[in-house]
Amino acid sequence: MTFIKKTFTKIKNRIEYFGEKGWHNWGQNQKCSPAEIFRPVNLHDLKKIVKKAKQNNKKIRCAAAAHSWSSLSVTSGYLVIVTDLNDIKIQYNERLKTWTVTTEAGVYLKDLDKKLRNHDPPLTMDSATVLNTVTTSGIVSTGSHGAKCASSNISDKVISFQIITSDGKLHEFSDEIDPVEMNAARINFGLLGIIYKLTFKVEPMFNLMMKDVFPNISDWEPENLKNDVLNCDSIEIFYWPFNAVGLEEKNDKIWVKTWKRTDLNVTVNPIEAKLLGDFQNFGTKFGDHLYEHMVKFPDSTPYITNLVFNIGLNHESENILQAPDAIHYQHGTDNVPCMDVEFAFKINHLELVNQGYKWQIPAYTKLIIILQKFKDFSNVIEEFNYIVKRVYELAAENKYPLNLTAEFRINKASKCLLAPTYDEDPNAYYCLMEILSVNGTQGFLDFSIELAKRWMEKYNAIPHWDKMWEHVPNIIPYLRNLMGKRLEEFEKIRAKYDHHEYFFDNDSLRRLLGK
Repeated sequence: MTFIKKTFTKIKNRIEYFGEKGWHNWGQNQKCSPAEIFRPVNLHDLKKIVKKAKQNNKKIRCAAAAHSWSSLSVTSGYLVIVTDLNDIKIQYNERLKTWTVTTEAGVYLKDLDKKLRNHDPPLTMDSATVLNTVTTSGIVSTGSHGAKCASSNISDKVISFQIITSDGKLHEFSDEIDPVEMNAARINFGLLGIIYKLTFKVEPMFNLMMKDVFPNISDWEPENLKNDVLNCDSIEIFYWPFNAVGLEEKNDKIWVKTWKRTDLNVTVNPIEAKLLGDFQNFGTKFGDHLYEHMVKFPDSTPYITNLVFNIGLNHESENILQAPDAIHYQHGTDNVPCMDVEFAFKINHLELVNQGYKWQIPAYTKLIIILQKFKDFSNVIEEFNYIVKRVYELAAENKYPLNLTAEFRINKASKCLLAPTYDEDPNAYYCLMEILSVNGTQGFLDFSIELAKRWMEKYNAIPHWDKMWEHVPNIIPYLRNLMGKRLEEFEKIRAKYDHHEYFFDNDSLRRLLGK
């Protein structure tokens, strides 16, 4: 039955893509006209594509759900869309003493959640992106992340890859085979080849208490953030511009969303969570019309963002949900095409261990820190407050570059070579701060450049590769200088598996790796 289904899918897609001239991403800021578009359904298809590319001297790039804002999938060669590679296999790993799931490259998170939830015993990922309409290979190869404070990016959770490299053969990557190559494979931008399968660690299903509070920004201090990071599993902070009554900066609120594991029973079951998701999907479709109006008439921005916040968002709550329902708490964001810029920078905190402090610094430095009133996490609050301040300063000039949200999450450091949160200290915390505005918003690019340059100069910040970053002036030389040794190490591994550069059809990545 599976063979018949995949054969039918293959025929359908050939008809669907016959004569197709182009491809664009969801955000509508990237497009290309590939020589040919492929939708493989099995390993045999992948090998044929690589063989054909070599015969015709064509480059190969891959796309999944098209949610990357950067030019990672843009090509004039062969574009391989992997979303029909959708097999899922769950197994117990005796060596690691844990459950694992192996997915083909095109598995959507929503389908993975369903398969894991229906397993006996029910299973789940412990962290993932809010969007569940993205694929496993897409989020991993770009270094995407969730909101789990004690975890690094999702790529670090992968324990093995199967990748078709330029020789047309299937190669396996894992820490057991070669840990350095594995840390290149975990975030590889599709430069090692076409990901066929990847295996994650998963765990028994658990519940999360999800809490939403809306304090005034002026009342929210580094100590509040530190306490949330130490006492919660996950945290996500949002700022909707001009949300206060009277549009007064001093009265603006932020949205603090936290998750904490609990043994208590769910108060929102999966069926109710799905119904809520359907309602959210309807709401964002309606909201998109408001946002279109806002782009055409920027002066309306404060009133529309205030309306959206106070009617649709500003409701304190505390609910208990199964992990996947809490992690993917917002549905319908796909209905609002937007621009998104995100950078990661290290938090200026002292090492935090077991909700305490582990002092490993000279005594005179301790004294200086005590005199400075122990300012850990302060740079996160400082940068968030800077965004708010600039929003009002620009509004005084009738400029409204931010009309969706500014937000940030906290992650631990990553061991992946190309991770924006890479650090030799696995206990280091990083802030991933981003701004989003509706497509076509005047001044967004300039505002995002201002913030990016500020974070780069102050904190050596690195962009989230999946978001917009290529428009930032001189960012390639900056990144090459900052990441030099890691880029060189990655390039050696890339060249080993793709010496003739069949998967290398991207100007930004070429310059980043010194080609």
